Amino acid sequence: MAERITVTVSASSAHIDVLTVKDAMRQVLDVFELLEVGDPSVVWKLVHASTNSPLELQGEAVSLEPAVDVSVMARAQKTFVAVGLREIAQGKFPESWDDPRRITIAKRLFQRNLNGVGSTVINFEMGEPITVTPAIATTAIRALEKRPEDAMYVFASAKQEIGSLEGTLSDLSTHWNHPAVRVIDAGTQEHVWCRLSKELQSKFSDKAKFEDIWEHKRVVVRGRIRYDEDGKIAYILATDIEKIDPRAVDIQALKDREFTGGLSVVEYLDRFREGTLG
Repeated sequence: MAERITVTVSASSAHIDVLTVKDAMRQVLDVFELLEVGDPSVVWKLVHASTNSPLELQGEAVSLEPAVDVSVMARAQKTFVAVGLREIAQGKFPESWDDPRRITIAKRLFQRNLNGVGSTVINFEMGEPITVTPAIATTAIRALEKRPEDAMYVFASAKQEIGSLEGTLSDLSTHWNHPAVRVIDAGTQEHVWCRLSKELQSKFSDKAKFEDIWEHKRVVVRGRIRYDEDGKIAYILATDIEKIDPRAVDIQALKDREFTGGLSVVEYLDRFREGTLG
């Protein structure tokens, strides 16, 4: 099934002549730019356009390579952006939007609904369409201005830190449209998504193989650890993954004939119980 998005832009009833062609078209373009930030692999083809009032355009996800099915990636993009826009419209800062470019684009989009654009309706074909009115835009802009655009890159100990996690490999998939592996934390047994940085993506095959994932091999993941509001790990932007290969140890190597210091086993245990060793 094709993944589509429909954007409808209407003029304000109080200022029917204020909506310009540039504002209407830029409003549509900004919606699709939000989808493409950080991942231009999906191309959105124009499949429908109506220049009557209101302006309505529909895009469909396509691949430039016929053999590649982009529906999964396109749906992930739609979900990621739709969740963020809904949070903003409700007055919440979108914590998952870790690229400041999205915040800049969203500000432009909501700002137009206070200056000429009466309403913007974005139908992601998943759940109810998102409708932006001037009242909602006011709430949204306040949410976006709660922190500076680069705040997600400021290292606050309660939010994110550079560190490592030890665990076992569980899955290889995508996390919010980012290539990622899922690791079971050795300490908490929680499943943690580890997004692969671009540098790590290019050399991941040297770090781990598919059979390592099926066999749940132990690994240490290093990178930027992002926490949620409850202090749990939300995800890790991984810069390195190192396998922990168990080392075979000969049982003879564990023996220490001088361990008791010349005492018999019985004498050693008696002194141990009495607390008189050493």
